Amino acid sequence: MCDEMDINNILRGKIWDVIRRIEEEKIFIHSEPLVIRISDEKEFSLPLITTLVVINALVARGSMLLYGGYGGGKTTLVKILGRLLTSKSIREIELAIIRAHPQLTEEKMIGRLHVGKLLKEGAEDIVWRRFIKSFWKIIDEINRLSPSAQDVIFSILSEGIAKYFDGVYETKEFVLYATVNPRDVGAYPLGLPFLDRFGIAVPISSPMFDELTDLTESIDEKLHDYDDTRIPGLLTIDELIVVWNLVSRIPLSFESKLFIGALAREFSLCIRTPKETGAFLHSAETICKGCHFNTEYAICNKVYTPLSVRAVKDIARYSKALAWLLGLDNVPLGVVLAIAPFVIWHRVSLSPKYLEKFYGNAFQAVRKLVNDAFKNFIRRMPLYRGFMDLEMGRSDLRILDMLRDAAASDLIVAMDLYPIAELLISKNYQLLQRELINAINKEDSGSVKEILEKINREIPANLKGRFTRIYEKLIRRKRRVFTTSFNEWKKILSELQKIMPDSKEALMRTLKRSRLEIIPLETGYIVIHSTGTLDQAPVFVEVYGIGDAKTIADKISRLMREVKPSEEAGAQSYSLEGI
Repeated sequence: MCDEMDINNILRGKIWDVIRRIEEEKIFIHSEPLVIRISDEKEFSLPLITTLVVINALVARGSMLLYGGYGGGKTTLVKILGRLLTSKSIREIELAIIRAHPQLTEEKMIGRLHVGKLLKEGAEDIVWRRFIKSFWKIIDEINRLSPSAQDVIFSILSEGIAKYFDGVYETKEFVLYATVNPRDVGAYPLGLPFLDRFGIAVPISSPMFDELTDLTESIDEKLHDYDDTRIPGLLTIDELIVVWNLVSRIPLSFESKLFIGALAREFSLCIRTPKETGAFLHSAETICKGCHFNTEYAICNKVYTPLSVRAVKDIARYSKALAWLLGLDNVPLGVVLAIAPFVIWHRVSLSPKYLEKFYGNAFQAVRKLVNDAFKNFIRRMPLYRGFMDLEMGRSDLRILDMLRDAAASDLIVAMDLYPIAELLISKNYQLLQRELINAINKEDSGSVKEILEKINREIPANLKGRFTRIYEKLIRRKRRVFTTSFNEWKKILSELQKIMPDSKEALMRTLKRSRLEIIPLETGYIVIHSTGTLDQAPVFVEVYGIGDAKTIADKISRLMREVKPSEEAGAQSYSLEGI
């Protein structure tokens, strides 16, 4: 039997022990808080640097940049964190660190040819370097890497692979930290596409007066090194991978999902030319001149490069990690607001005039823009709700009038909401959408299939995606969730294959380290999420849909009761706002 809540609490407790250990040992002294305001009555205040470096390890392939002057303890912090979170020895972690310098070659970073085999057999066997094989990856002063050496890291971050000659090494499971010393005279520029591969970045300032006073009384590291007896391993890699999977399951609140989308659009939109072309980088003033959206309070004229889809996903991923750490059931707006500036600031190019107002501090400039985008989002909220009513087939011409009026001063309404709303108001769309919703609510799978076929024939291509999205949201309302342990899952699997004989291969793949399998059904689908191979690692089986989905859910329920008692969340209905 699997108690998901117990596993969450046990692992979360270990992560908090890591944070406490770092603070108590004074491994990194920095008193600036990370404030997360959930509501007027509820607020969290956490140690900023320690919390952020920890949550980078709570997401799959977390990658972080630590910006700060030399000698501040950035590399030591993440090295000791690696010991605490993986139980690997400090020496093993140290040996895998890349100490960047301009002469560092690809061969010294990735691997080398096995000279003996090359000479004797002519075989190009590759001996991979420790950094490539290590789960915990650290690059010290990454901006001292030459452009060709940066390409090596680019490949690891973007694809999870390292290449050397004809050899390819897959490094799909890792946590990566890179320090940056902006004042280093031997540094190379880090391009925006490269920076975009780093999920989060934190600027680190010098300690305050009282913090420096505390440092004078700390243990002399030259005399007493950090070693494995002084720094214990509190988690294992397997446990950390289970955390990755548990974090990924934290849902974003309805408002948080909307805000992340709105934030990305505020940074990316221009009424005149796509920012993706790069035109803003050299012609921003010309493009903005005479535009009625070019006002003091606009966001579009202050950001020269758009936010990538990758950035949107990273805001969601790191927000989930922080919400999980805080023990929240979902990701509220306050968590997204706290995390977003750290995910965005290193990825965008800002207007020099705007940046001057913050004395060149790009992080503070982006934080202000995020707060401005949030205020715009709150003002726009009634329009979002009206727009979604139209999407759901609840036509109201007054909504179209509201959107038309708002489009004169709101770029998102002008480019994203109003043009689509004009299409959604068509009688055919509204009628078919209402019929689809009614059929799903009645669980009439035959009618659902007929309506979907009719939509495919009659609805223009630019609206079919809307139907697909709404259909998936509605199907997700019909959900049953079963939870068991990985140990029990192995026992259940053979019987489950008899229920779903066409899905044997997909089911067997769930025995891998961690796996998410989606099995389509006629009017729904099954999601199987194996969080790891530890005996008590949770396995979630979620059945969405009606018709055959409901039949299979009943069979799975009976099977789990017969084979071993497990926890079933049962059929759960959600409003669209909860999806």
